[in-house]
Amino acid sequence: MKNYLNLILAVAFFAGISACKKSEEILVPSDIDVTYKVPQGNNAFDQTIVNYYNTYGTYLLYNFTERDAYWTPTGWKKPVVSATGTWSVGADILAAQPDGIQAQLDLIDKSLFSLYPKNFLKQFLPVKLLLCSKVDSIFTTYVFNPTYSPAKGVKKIPAYFSYDNIAVNYGDGSASTLSAAEKLAFLARINQVFFQSINDRSLIKPTTEFINSADYISVNTSQAAAFSKGIIGAYTSISATIDWNAYVMAMVTLSEADLNRSVANSNTSAVGILNATKDTNGLIKKRYNIVRNYFINTYQVDLQLIGNKSRGM
Repeated sequence: MKNYLNLILAVAFFAGISACKKSEEILVPSDIDVTYKVPQGNNAFDQTIVNYYNTYGTYLLYNFTERDAYWTPTGWKKPVVSATGTWSVGADILAAQPDGIQAQLDLIDKSLFSLYPKNFLKQFLPVKLLLCSKVDSIFTTYVFNPTYSPAKGVKKIPAYFSYDNIAVNYGDGSASTLSAAEKLAFLARINQVFFQSINDRSLIKPTTEFINSADYISVNTSQAAAFSKGIIGAYTSISATIDWNAYVMAMVTLSEADLNRSVANSNTSAVGILNATKDTNGLIKKRYNIVRNYFINTYQVDLQLIGNKSRGM
């Protein structure tokens, strides 16, 4: 069934649901062909791509359309400029160059695939990994001369998640020449984006133990008050799901040294959440262990080892 994934444009509700699980079939009007097939060519690396599909059920595409990258049930996500000169947030991407793909695949394998059990990747990777020669984050910035006005902000990034795909950078021949620091930044970003995709698709929900271990009813008047209750998400808008995702992202993106550093409890970042300065009642450490142990026991994935590795530890 995974050989033929069809997207329905007219019925956004069903498309939204089907994007959450790769194994579900999506219907499409008969005059639109959006079937994905691998191999896409006869290069030496195409067999590697086929092997990844056979193992994980995810398509690694280097021939793809803008529709593959930007279409979602809620609208077209390619960044555009408004009448007032501001830009919508998103990413500009270009397909990988064939002579840069082998090194890019090696980088993806070392930075993502090799860090997780096969079954975890098979269950949680999105439908598509788009192999790109460019992934630029687009946003609105402002210039001051000759007048104060909005302008297009552009920042090169290693990877970007959108709906049912992750766009991966460095398929321009540069993957084999990245510095050690750049490789660490790539590893950190692609794993962050991978878990962002899992969280945004609501594929792993907070456990009952986690939900019952904090007070989500009482109003918090400060971040310090939230920390004292074991809640690390922004105190102004919090739920068990938001908090669970915050714990996951803290482990995936920060090292244990980062989490144990002493940082003022007015600081809203996850840095220092395991230090007594923020964790005044020891509840953050307790809930941290609930999340960490859940992933270890359920999926054989230690999230903190990912965060440590992303920081060169």
